[in-house]
Amino acid sequence: MSDKQPKADLANPIEIQFEKLTEPFNRFVSNQISGALLLVLATFAALIVVNSPLKDYYYALEHIEFGLVFNDYEIRKSLHHWVNDGLMVLFFFLLGLEIKREFIAGELQSFSQSSTVIMAAFGGMIVPALIFAAFNYDSESAAGWGIPMATDAAFALGALVLLGSRVPSGLKVFLVALAIVDDIGAIIVIAVFYTEQLNLQLVFVAAGLFALLLIMNRLGIRKPLPYLLVSILLWYATLLSGVHATVAGVLAAFAIPARPRLHPRNLAKKLRSAAKQMDQIDKNPETEMLAEASNHEVVESVEERAKETKTPLRSWETTLERPVSLFVIPIFAFLNAGIVISLDTINAMIPATISWGIIAGLVLGKPIGIVLMSWIAIKLNWGQLPENVTLKHITGVGLLAGMGFTMSIFIASLSFPNHPEMLTQAKLSIMLATALAGILGVIWLWVLSAKDN
Repeated sequence: MSDKQPKADLANPIEIQFEKLTEPFNRFVSNQISGALLLVLATFAALIVVNSPLKDYYYALEHIEFGLVFNDYEIRKSLHHWVNDGLMVLFFFLLGLEIKREFIAGELQSFSQSSTVIMAAFGGMIVPALIFAAFNYDSESAAGWGIPMATDAAFALGALVLLGSRVPSGLKVFLVALAIVDDIGAIIVIAVFYTEQLNLQLVFVAAGLFALLLIMNRLGIRKPLPYLLVSILLWYATLLSGVHATVAGVLAAFAIPARPRLHPRNLAKKLRSAAKQMDQIDKNPETEMLAEASNHEVVESVEERAKETKTPLRSWETTLERPVSLFVIPIFAFLNAGIVISLDTINAMIPATISWGIIAGLVLGKPIGIVLMSWIAIKLNWGQLPENVTLKHITGVGLLAGMGFTMSIFIASLSFPNHPEMLTQAKLSIMLATALAGILGVIWLWVLSAKDN
C-alpha cells in the first residue's frame, strides 16, 4: 500500500489546467494589498467618469432609487444612500469584529501591551482635530473637525506591506493596533457628534435589540441566522432613530460569540480516528468513497467537529474580510469619490480653510500626535514599543496613518450633507493628503531601512 496518493492522480488534465488559470486570480484575492489597489482603481474610475461626457450617467446611477414595499409602508433610498447607510454597515461590522478580537486576544488585551498604542492613537486623533479646528474656528466649515482624525487601514497597511522585510515585523502589529483604536475613536465621533435629531423611542428599541443579541450570546447560541435576523432589525431601528446606521454594525459585532463550542482536543481526537479509517482506502478512492457511506460519514463528522471548534467571531471575520475589502469599499469609493476637477475647483480649494485644515491635519497632525504621545508613554514607563521598533519607525507609521481616505470621506459626507462645494473641497483635500502622506511615509521608512542596513 502506498503511503499517499498524489493529488495529480485524482485530477484530470482539464481540472489541472483550470487550476493553473485561476491561480493568479486566487493569489490576487488573498493578497493583502489587493483591497488597497481596488480602492485606488475605483477612485480613479470615479474621477475619470465624472470628468468626462459620461458624468450624467454617473449622477443618474448615484440617484437611482429603490427599496422595499409592505402594503402602505415603504422604504426607498438612492443607491448612494443604500451604500453609505446600508452596505457600509458590513464594513463597520467587520471593524467591530476586529476590535473585539484585539481586546480579547490581540494587542489590546492588556494595559502593558496596549498603553503605548492607545496613547499614540489618541494623539493621532486629537492633534489633527485641533489643527483643523484652528484653521476653521467659528466658521461654517468647523463641522468637519472629525475628518482628519481617521486612518484608512487598507491604504496604510498596503503601503507598509510594499516595504516587506525592510521594516521590523512589530511595526505592522503596531500599525494594525493603532488603526483599530483609531477606528474606535472614529465610530464614537460618528455616533456622538454626527448624529441627527434623536427618536428616543427607537433608540430604546435598538438598545433592546442589542441586549437581545448579548443574551443570545450568553445562552450559547452559535448559529448565524438568529444573529443575522436580529442584527437587521437593529440596523433598521438605528437607521430610523437618528443615530447613524453604521453604528448598528459595530454593536452587532460586539455580540458575536468569541468562544468555540468544543475544545480543540475534541477535533484532534476525531482527526486521529478519521485518519485511521481514511488510511484504509487503497484501491480506487472514487469508488470507495462512493460505495462506502461510512467513509463519507467520517468526513462529514470531521467537518462538523471542525465547525464547532472554530469561534463564530473568527469565522464571520474570515467570511467578510474579502467581500468587504474587494467589493464593499471599492463601491463606496466609486460612489463617493466622483468630484468634478476643474480650474474653478482648484482655485476655490487653494484658499479654503477646509483644505488647509484637512491636509495639515492628516499630513502633519497625525505623525506629530502619534510620535509625541508614544514618546510620553515611553518616558513615563506606561508602555513600550515592539521589538526593534524605534520612534523613527513610529514617525513613518504616523505619516502612513495620515492616509485617511475611506473613513475621512465618510465623515466628510456626514459633515457637509447640504454643502456640495465644501464637500467637494473636503474630498479633494482628503485624496491629496492621503497620497502625500502615503508617499512621505514609504520614503521615510525606505530611507530609514537603508540606513539601518
